[in-house]
Amino acid sequence: MSLSLRDAHRHADRILERVRGGAHDGNEVVAQSWTRCVNEYRLDPARRHEPAVVSRAELEDRRARRADVIACARYEMTTLFQQLADTESAVVLTDTDGVIVHMVSTPEFGAEVGPLGLRVGGRWSEAAAGTNGMGTCLAAAGPVSVRREDHFFPEFAQLTCSAVPVYDPQGEIAAVLDVTSRSSLMQQHLLVLLGMTARMIENRLLDARFRAAHPLHFHARPEFVYTLHEGKLAIGEDGRILAANRSALFQLGLQSMDEIRDRRLDELFETSLEDMLQRSSSASFHPVVMYRANAALRFFAVARRPASDPHAPAQAVAPVATA
Repeated sequence: MSLSLRDAHRHADRILERVRGGAHDGNEVVAQSWTRCVNEYRLDPARRHEPAVVSRAELEDRRARRADVIACARYEMTTLFQQLADTESAVVLTDTDGVIVHMVSTPEFGAEVGPLGLRVGGRWSEAAAGTNGMGTCLAAAGPVSVRREDHFFPEFAQLTCSAVPVYDPQGEIAAVLDVTSRSSLMQQHLLVLLGMTARMIENRLLDARFRAAHPLHFHARPEFVYTLHEGKLAIGEDGRILAANRSALFQLGLQSMDEIRDRRLDELFETSLEDMLQRSSSASFHPVVMYRANAALRFFAVARRPASDPHAPAQAVAPVATA
């Protein structure tokens, strides 16, 4: 149910009062989004929102451009939806313009929220849909929760949205992963689940885009190698680093891929690709010790032949994350 006419007017007044500098009892991310909606996008919370949906041709073009991201996300999104066990929810993937390119929900819930624009092809950027999980996640470039009346338009006040960015192996946002629900789920718990799912999608994407590279799995604790928490590097035949996941950057104390892109492995660690491949093979691909170059940091690692190499041994499969 959307807000009554009286409540919708109160909702609009509350937003406009906050934007003009009045008190606000919500979170600052939402307040900043409201300000953008009014001042930058010239949206009016008192005006009825008309859903924006792209044409079939544009949707197919967008899906084609994000085909590998969608392929890597499908299974993880379905798994997350099953974990939630909430029939009044949808797991949604948007492109970087906020257009929904894949969605998992029950047919019943999908039919109910479809008229709001919550369907494949719906445009959920802030400029198109005001403050909402997907669009505000893109605008803030980070995890967000937008609860019921935190939405800019009253038509969405029945919903709660939580969203996180999904990064590509170069460290750029490739998509947004969102859960939109009518029920009052614990949003902090949900953001943790979304973050874990996003990391699994990111790791799949790194593997898919760098099948011809040598994967290097590592962590400061050996039991975390081959798990969701491992750092992963894609390394070229010449020993140069081509890509990394977020865990790798975090463990190495780096802010972005720019700090290590095209650097050789032996500049980063006291080892070479050839040495790691030989030692990993001798250890039956159990983690072996390596040290950070110019630092007293020890890691446990496994290097493998490229997935595209027909002689490469079978990859270990990381376990599915649970809450």
